[in-house]
Amino acid sequence: SPYAELWVGTHPNGMSVLPGKNNMSLKDYVRSNPQLHCGLSTETDVSFLFKVLSINKTLSIQAHPDKKRAERLHAANPSAYKDPNHKPEMAIALSDDFEAMCGFRSLQDIASSAQKHPEFVTMIGVENAKRLIKTASSSHTPEQSRDMLQTMYHHYMSLPDEIISVHLQSLLGRLNSLGYIVDSTDELVLRLSHQHPGDSGIFSPYFFNHMKLREGDAFFIGANEPHAYISGEILECMACSDNVVRAGLTPKLKDIPTLVEMLTYKTGQPDVTTGISLDKFTKLYHPPVPDFAIEVMDIPPSQVYNMGKVNAPSVILCLNGSGVVEQGIVKSINIGFGVAAFVSANTEAKLYSGESGVRIARAMTNVHL
Repeated sequence: SPYAELWVGTHPNGMSVLPGKNNMSLKDYVRSNPQLHCGLSTETDVSFLFKVLSINKTLSIQAHPDKKRAERLHAANPSAYKDPNHKPEMAIALSDDFEAMCGFRSLQDIASSAQKHPEFVTMIGVENAKRLIKTASSSHTPEQSRDMLQTMYHHYMSLPDEIISVHLQSLLGRLNSLGYIVDSTDELVLRLSHQHPGDSGIFSPYFFNHMKLREGDAFFIGANEPHAYISGEILECMACSDNVVRAGLTPKLKDIPTLVEMLTYKTGQPDVTTGISLDKFTKLYHPPVPDFAIEVMDIPPSQVYNMGKVNAPSVILCLNGSGVVEQGIVKSINIGFGVAAFVSANTEAKLYSGESGVRIARAMTNVHL
């Protein structure tokens, strides 16, 4: 059966188990000997959550709270916010068709959409649109930009559904009309309208940057930054949390007051990286947070590769090919597509690639800061 997500980690919403240990949970296994499994740190759990996502339909527009806000949200509403942790994350494209929305467009780009689409003017407010066009066409400070964006986005998110519905139908009618010339942002609006009919989030491409990444490209998403994954297959690694504040393109809970308050309202796309080469087979992706880092190893056929030890727990996941991971005389496991394994801190292992080679991703606590 096809699946949209694979989780590897110790979060209670998707706990990994160890078949060789009578399906013992990974959390219980780590806590059975935290000094052995976590190294010299005082941690008693895995600090990250590792995922593979296969995105066929645009996921919800969302943001993740910082640590202090996560603690407050969890204490006030634990049924919606499952844990008190923050959730910075990194996405690494596994296919050439990965698309996402992330971060606010420039005021100039948003103003251009307002001048083109009267329905979008209603979404952000007529007076706000006038101020936007004036601000965008002159010199302005980052503080003025943030204030403008928050005012417009709050207006949009606060509109009654019936008003949004009327103007959405008007917009889509024009975009679909014979002879109307659409740009790439309009095309994304039309795609979203087919995937999420009637959803207020269909206007989102006029607010947010549309990113297209190829295999091996990656970007980091910090706390309180709006984003949505549109299509493609990715590795995703994050702090061990499942806290999500949603804004649209979803039937799930939308916490509008929290969302409007928490966003940074920065403009611009996140930096795209292709990783750092550690050697001729391994690339490192390390974000500016201590919770996680990712290595991707592409080992040619019939090779022996020394997988270096790190003073932190890690998990490995086979993305393609086959091989054997050997920890001296202690342990040996066969790996193939989709097989995951936990690696205790300071564990040295050899990776023997099969006749078609093997591709492995390893997530770990970020020891590279």
